[in-house]
Amino acid sequence: MPDMMSDREISGIKANLFPASHGAISDWHSFPWHRDRNRGNRAQTDKPHSSQALAIDVFGTIKMSVDRDEILGAIARTCGLPDSGAWSVELEWSAPKELLGEVSATQVDAIAFGERSIIVIEAKFTEPGGRCSQTKPLAAGANRGIRQCNGSYVVQRNAVNDRVARCALTAKGIRYWESIPEIFGIDATEDLIPCPFVLDDFQWMRNAVVAHRLERTHGKPAIAVAAFADGMDFPTAKKVRTGGLGQPSRSGISTVVPLSYQSIISIARSVSRHPGLWEALAVWVTQKIETAEGMFNHP
Repeated sequence: MPDMMSDREISGIKANLFPASHGAISDWHSFPWHRDRNRGNRAQTDKPHSSQALAIDVFGTIKMSVDRDEILGAIARTCGLPDSGAWSVELEWSAPKELLGEVSATQVDAIAFGERSIIVIEAKFTEPGGRCSQTKPLAAGANRGIRQCNGSYVVQRNAVNDRVARCALTAKGIRYWESIPEIFGIDATEDLIPCPFVLDDFQWMRNAVVAHRLERTHGKPAIAVAAFADGMDFPTAKKVRTGGLGQPSRSGISTVVPLSYQSIISIARSVSRHPGLWEALAVWVTQKIETAEGMFNHP
């Protein structure tokens, strides 16, 4: 359990968040702040290049906006989703365990629930997508140093739990591969060397699967969005520019829709009755991106 946040820590986080977004945080002490193990498990949302802070800047401001329905409707249209009706926004939303059978639930930076559609939002600033944990050597315990998967989607035995499967996560009851064939046009009964989700495509696959399952359980279209800072040297921005993210799958489905923060703010400004708010947010976000680019190029 994280230590109680001090007033000083909260003040540092508030100073790093766009003022109009503050109302989106109902309890500053219990909010699930992203934490840094290298800083004694302290919240890192006060850092100028914090991805969580940037997500709150934008989606917290959208959540609190009087034009929320119009803004999210416009974003939905951009993603090819039905746009009409009222919208709500949740920050740091966790998927229910029954959705995918996960032990550690997928948590996304934001999710927007509309009357006719759902937008699952994963935010990236200077970092790439998250990789699958099963190929990493275990860091502690009796099985320290052992990898639970060899990085290929082939029948293999997990040396930790002795289960045999093509995917170590499937053997643990996690149901990603129930949705992957329909979303990605991949045959789950064929060997894949290497696994297409062994690197940073894992996180994008997982978010696409969350959207797919929400679509089935809620009976309305859903899509995963990659909200990214469009900086020259940021990994996710590069992945989008080179076509590694946002392309239709073999099945023709747009698995993840990439939208830069700059474009999201532009959309918000275009439909808002208060364009000055979004112009101020654009300046705030641009300053953060420029600061992070300087840090990225001169660590």
